[in-house]
Amino acid sequence: MRSITKLFGKSPFVPIRQHMEHVARTVAKGQALLDAYLVGDQATVEQLAEEIDLLEAEADAMKRDVEQQLRGGMFVAVERGRLRQVISVQDSIADKMQNLARLTTLRACEEPPPFAETFKNFLQLNLDIFEAIRGVIDRLDELIDQGGTVDGLGPVFDQIERVSEMESEADVLQHRLLKELFQVEQRMSPGGFFLWTKIFRQVGDIGDRSNRLGNRLRSTLQVK
Repeated sequence: MRSITKLFGKSPFVPIRQHMEHVARTVAKGQALLDAYLVGDQATVEQLAEEIDLLEAEADAMKRDVEQQLRGGMFVAVERGRLRQVISVQDSIADKMQNLARLTTLRACEEPPPFAETFKNFLQLNLDIFEAIRGVIDRLDELIDQGGTVDGLGPVFDQIERVSEMESEADVLQHRLLKELFQVEQRMSPGGFFLWTKIFRQVGDIGDRSNRLGNRLRSTLQVK
């Protein structure tokens, strides 16, 4: 059975996990920001959006540091390419949260929308998807520290599969949420309606990119 450390040499997952911590700090602000947005607390929204901007910049800086390590000849060419894909997708999750934060600063929420509860469930599910893939990253690091093997990564692949299932559930919930939005379209301003569609998309993209990260990890770990 092949040792992960023999396959990859010096573990690349330590800096990837460190970068994930920066991404997670960015994402963690999202729920508080949207809670404030739903109740019209625009001052808090503006403050949290600024904090998210700073945290996303930190994640970008960490991404550049990791990419520099990858360019340093630590891994063979194919592995470097795969790992760059992992870090790129991981970083895009922070980008999506930044996009979401900036959307909420464009205009205040007119009033708590009728679909608020469904939206909160949708947001929570996508944040749960992110936390699930974050757990995968943490587990990989632990396996490497313990000298785990590629052939022993079945539980990791199972968790990645669960992330995919959760993302499918989020797609179904997003469709329901859009239906609820269209049911009240006539009661909303055109600008408000358009903004909510964009917010839905960015929230859904957090789960989508988390699922994509899982797929990138799986393909990297299954390299022969």
